Amino acid sequence: MKLITDRGWSWTPAQWEMMLALGPGFGAFDSSELLGTALTTPYPEMQAISGVLVASWAGRRGIGTRLMSNILDISPSTLYATAMGEPMYERLGFHPVGATTDFHGVFTDAAPGVTRHATPADAVLLAELDREVSGYTRPVLWERLLDPSTPYEVRMSDSGVIATRPNPDGVTIGPLIAPSASAACEMIADMASGAGRVRVDTDNADVSTFLLGQGFEQRTGGCKLMVHGAADVPGDRSRYFAPASHALG
Repeated sequence: MKLITDRGWSWTPAQWEMMLALGPGFGAFDSSELLGTALTTPYPEMQAISGVLVASWAGRRGIGTRLMSNILDISPSTLYATAMGEPMYERLGFHPVGATTDFHGVFTDAAPGVTRHATPADAVLLAELDREVSGYTRPVLWERLLDPSTPYEVRMSDSGVIATRPNPDGVTIGPLIAPSASAACEMIADMASGAGRVRVDTDNADVSTFLLGQGFEQRTGGCKLMVHGAADVPGDRSRYFAPASHALG
């Protein structure tokens, strides 16, 4: 969390806990403290890389590159890169295949009522839907998202699912799977109504227009979706309106 504060990220202790439960993490240390991190979440199809973080006081020493060298020979890899990290990833052989823009705001309209609360009994169904759309086989993620003891909320419709996780300012939506952009917007309305300050990361123009129309603010920058060792990410991305998270793909 000291590194998170130093770099102005918005991860919470619960996010670190979840990531380290789903896959291995690597750290760079000197004699007294942690200088950098890199995490991987291994899926059968591809590994998601996240948490590549180097302390500002340890920058320009090649620490990030050395951390990445431990994990790039494992399998095809994907990650979401900030503008700061993108040049390093390009040097390592990553290429961009997409991007997300982040929107922040408070949804004030009424919920349309198109979703219902998901339960642990829905885990198998949702994991299969997620595999079709995101392209990743990750049933353990859904078991964790649907665990009543965790701070995640999951709602589902006949052909979609939407979840939220806490962030320091409110909640972040993701994943968001829907058959169309209009259905995705209705599901956002269901989840965001009365939820306080909400963040949505999306690459869809129609969803972006909807959020702007609801008074959400578009943040500058966003993240590039990048791939190493493969041509593209798997799955039917036409139905994937927000990632599970930038860390999880």
